[in-house]
Amino acid sequence: MVGVGGRSGGCHTCRRRRVKCDETHPVCERCSKAKIDCEGYARDLKFVDEKGRAQKRVQVKRQAYLEAVHAEEAQLQAVRKTKSSSPAACEILKVAKPSVGEDLNIGGFKDKVQISFMLNTLFAGWRLFMPWVMTGYRNLEECTTTQTVTALSCVFFGRMHSNRKIFDSGMVAYCNALRLLGSDLKDPKAAYGISAVTNVLSLVIFEMMASKGGPGIMQHLGGVQRLIQARGPERHQNRPDLDVFENSRLGMIHQFMEKKKRCFLEEHEWLTIPWFKHPEAKTFVSSITDRKCFLPGLLEDMEAMRTGERASQADVSLLCEKVYTQLYELFCWRAAWEAEFPNCCWTVPVNDLDKPYSTAIYFSSMARAVEICHYDTILLMLYRMACILFGPDFDTTTIALPIPIIRTNPVLLLPTDPKTVRELGVEILRQIPYFFKDVSQHGAFFQALFPLRSTFEVFVPGTMEWEYCQKTFNELADNSGFEVARKMMPHGLQGRMLQDEGMHTCIF
Repeated sequence: MVGVGGRSGGCHTCRRRRVKCDETHPVCERCSKAKIDCEGYARDLKFVDEKGRAQKRVQVKRQAYLEAVHAEEAQLQAVRKTKSSSPAACEILKVAKPSVGEDLNIGGFKDKVQISFMLNTLFAGWRLFMPWVMTGYRNLEECTTTQTVTALSCVFFGRMHSNRKIFDSGMVAYCNALRLLGSDLKDPKAAYGISAVTNVLSLVIFEMMASKGGPGIMQHLGGVQRLIQARGPERHQNRPDLDVFENSRLGMIHQFMEKKKRCFLEEHEWLTIPWFKHPEAKTFVSSITDRKCFLPGLLEDMEAMRTGERASQADVSLLCEKVYTQLYELFCWRAAWEAEFPNCCWTVPVNDLDKPYSTAIYFSSMARAVEICHYDTILLMLYRMACILFGPDFDTTTIALPIPIIRTNPVLLLPTDPKTVRELGVEILRQIPYFFKDVSQHGAFFQALFPLRSTFEVFVPGTMEWEYCQKTFNELADNSGFEVARKMMPHGLQGRMLQDEGMHTCIF
């Protein structure tokens, strides 16, 4: 979607293959001779006009949304008919969920109402990229940020209030935003501005709400990745650029994980330079995200081994060493976390036979929940890789033995505890009720989305855990507006991230 001229240090393909690039433009000769698609250069930023395809996507999304609205209205009418004999019940229905924009005339204030609703609701519970989503907002029709914010706020408001008119206005703003963004990216100054990044981030969230499909999400995340990479790590040292970068990282990492492609974020300069001026910003959340940056590259290597592209003894030995190193680094993080946050979680009884656990795990703060949920997600992925590389009897505890760990949170598994892949997956599921405990905390729902997506792959279809994941994804979509959650099962956005289905009987 996006790229501006300048020195690149090699094309994306050669850098990922770790070979010397001849840096021929627009595509390098090394890729051409190898008959490999050249993915271009990090600092070559250009905009690809997606308006035509976007309008088609808008029509599809609008039709799907209208069908859902009609079904909901039919259901509501049926309820009203059965309760029509009770005046009190009619009053409750009228007050409980007014059709804003139809029964209530908000007229010229509707844009402010919708934006205010989004800012106070969508980002509640955990920060996404607030308040930088409003960077550059001027309330003018030809302002890109105005259109991206309008698109996002209308679609969110329309979904949460079942209002098709407001939802449709968001679709119109989306097309306007794409047009204006294309013009912005022709100007190098605008292309390198932080507003360009936040505008595309808004479109990512828009796509997550507008439909169940993944292509739009992956496309816009690719735009965020190219903008961030073109800006370089130095441009993210000051606030709010650093904060926007931090909030962009998880989305970019998950995009690369879905594609099973190595991520530039694992490079040393991207793990260090942005925090030079604000070392205090390297929190436990930030440092566990650092560990996650290595997963896309490991997934690419695992896929190359599976397909035979890189399956020599030397390749496999190197991959084993990488996985072992990442497990050790992850356990060091976990030991530091345990020492820093003692007694910060506890169990809550769950009296529901449909859930694959009898107690849920609650935390003293959302930050602690996010940190451990992402830690478990990374460990689960590395554990699965290790079972493929070292055999199904691989024991993670041996790696943790040299690391001093004192248990202060007895309800959580420690690196030194024996565990199976299934037990680790269930620990993640036991954290989901904490993220869902307040239906108004939409940011918390968002944080649970990707750990849940990474977890369901370890469960066999038809099991209680599998059915629970499916039900939870639908609940997440219903309560938060992130419609993409319905698309996640059974194969994520672009298929399984790790092809280990045949090992289920061994690793469980």
